[in-house]
Amino acid sequence: MAHSKISFDDNLSIHLGGGCNSVVLTSKSRDEALIVDTKWFRSAKELRSAISASKITIINTHFHLDHARGNKLYSTAHIISGETNWRQWDIDTAHSRRPDTILKPGEAVSFQIDDETVHAISMGKAHSINDVVVYFEKREVLAVGDLVFVRMHPVLLDPNANVASWRRILDRLESDFQIESVIPGHGPICRMDSIRNMSDYFSSIADAIDNPTELSKLRTKYKSYKSFPVISGFGRTVHITKREMAFNQLPG
Repeated sequence: MAHSKISFDDNLSIHLGGGCNSVVLTSKSRDEALIVDTKWFRSAKELRSAISASKITIINTHFHLDHARGNKLYSTAHIISGETNWRQWDIDTAHSRRPDTILKPGEAVSFQIDDETVHAISMGKAHSINDVVVYFEKREVLAVGDLVFVRMHPVLLDPNANVASWRRILDRLESDFQIESVIPGHGPICRMDSIRNMSDYFSSIADAIDNPTELSKLRTKYKSYKSFPVISGFGRTVHITKREMAFNQLPG
């Protein structure tokens, strides 16, 4: 569960691992802090102990356990997240603190910390029922949560996950943002091409869905990708994609 800290600059740090990657932007006065995702278990407590600001804003990229359980450690923080099914996620996040500001798909909120403008944008259904990205405009840094997996098969456990919508969102990320660095929910800091690679992964599988020979080639191509039993893997991506495509072809 241990996580490691990378200093992007004097005021922006990325805390890798410990359930998920977290981003922390602190004002020059150290009185104000923005946290993207609060981790879980011991790493959530370690992250909390490193933040001394009196005014704290939290943005959850989505309300899964590994990204939002640490919310409960911030009793006075203002929490922003996408609209979701709270009964479902109360179980997932062990009744962690719910958001104060709830963004519906397509909604956004922006605020200023020193000379940095931060945008939280609700992208809608993809990895979860409502995924939020966080853009640090001056630094050209985009925190994407679990919309991008780096050399990993995407997790498609959430019953609300939707590959077709996910692909459209990835296209929007490429076209709508000037990006220097991408902070995925898991794995290493990466560049703009990580979004294209994720999109190409989904597109190649969708294009080959009725061609066993091509799917076999893709299975070989992606055999080095990390997967998690039951919740992710090449076969699961194929299964979910095929099911969605069949459903979309139903009459009416």
